[in-house]
Amino acid sequence: MAFNDARDNYFWLHSNSMQILTGQPTCRLKNGTMGTKIKTHKGTKKRFRLTATGKAMHRQSGTSHLANGLSKKRRRNLRGTTAVDPCMEKTIHAALNGNSY
Repeated sequence: MAFNDARDNYFWLHSNSMQILTGQPTCRLKNGTMGTKIKTHKGTKKRFRLTATGKAMHRQSGTSHLANGLSKKRRRNLRGTTAVDPCMEKTIHAALNGNSY
């Protein structure tokens, strides 16, 4: 692998140096250069799970308090998790980087 200058060679040998200089965690890309790691969005991580087939699942809203005004059937149907609308799945996948937590 050819290096263009001494700086690239230095970062190749000392991968943590890039993190020290930029303040961002780094990873090695396929072409051998250093890049910034993509961080998982923590709020999305807490609210969504990905299934084995790639669907995003979430907990339904409206059950935490003041549920007395709802019918028993409505409260029962709000239990558990449901799949996210397909138009939002791409955004959730990007925020989670394809990882399920």
